[in-house]
Amino acid sequence: MAVKVKTWVWVIVSIAVVGVLIVIAMAGAGLYFFSQNISARTVSATAAASEFDAVRAQFAGQKALIELDERGNFLRSNADRPAPANPKSPERLYVLAFDPDDGSLVRVTIPFWLLRLQSKGATIDFGDRSVELEDLKLTVDDLERFGATLVLDQLNEGGDRVLVWSQ
Repeated sequence: MAVKVKTWVWVIVSIAVVGVLIVIAMAGAGLYFFSQNISARTVSATAAASEFDAVRAQFAGQKALIELDERGNFLRSNADRPAPANPKSPERLYVLAFDPDDGSLVRVTIPFWLLRLQSKGATIDFGDRSVELEDLKLTVDDLERFGATLVLDQLNEGGDRVLVWSQ
């Protein structure tokens, strides 16, 4: 004699299966997003300097919005500098970082919509520590007000270099 399974059992099993599929889909989307927005490679110091110079040339004569000392401590924010007239709202924030010890050059692309979602408590990672934009006297609104701009150009005493810009 066949045992009839109650309807509520099927509903609970179906909800659990759908939940597991949603978690798998979100993990897949996260991996895809990560793979599309972060690249790392090993390069020589000369090649890294060339790449930094090419990006820096786009912002010739422009003072970075954030200034840090050679140890990475916050010095000042230049968010009070004059903003360009009618700037185009940035679509992405880029981070280019070079570690001369192992020759790794990392480029991270952060879609600006993600920064807007995280406007309260948005953080930037400087390797061994994270800093909130508010601690740097900088907001997502400031970044939008300046449009494509140089945010940070940092060279540490150990030769590590970080360049952050929006476009």
